[in-house]
Amino acid sequence: MKAIKIGLSLIVFLVISQTAAVSQPLNVTKTFKKHINETVQEVKNEKNAEKKRAILDKSLNKMLTAIDKIKSKASLSAEELAMLRSYKSEIVEKSNQLDGRKNYDRIAGEDLDEFADYVQQDMEQADRVLTISLTTALLVVIILLLL
Repeated sequence: MKAIKIGLSLIVFLVISQTAAVSQPLNVTKTFKKHINETVQEVKNEKNAEKKRAILDKSLNKMLTAIDKIKSKASLSAEELAMLRSYKSEIVEKSNQLDGRKNYDRIAGEDLDEFADYVQQDMEQADRVLTISLTTALLVVIILLLL
């Protein structure tokens, strides 16, 4: 009988702690910053300019895909949607700069390390915090890892 009570108490505790964890908001900005930091390190460790460009392009595209998935799968407030649009706009602008689209000059191969630093600094200095549910944040992390 005592073992059943302990087991039941443990199950209730796990359910309550899981519910509390899911209801806690998570800062997506930190997730994007972490992703960019990893990308910058990868770019700086690569010697080949075309591979550096491919790493940056893939990273920016992953972030765009993650934003699109968040917008389609999560129920977000108007403020959160506006924040996602802002992120997306900035990421699209960086992608355009990287590849020389929309009246930008293509970033030269020898400047890709500096461009990666610029993208990272821009993300770090952004004066905004997008807070979403843990479930949605996990979706972002999974998308960034899978792509």
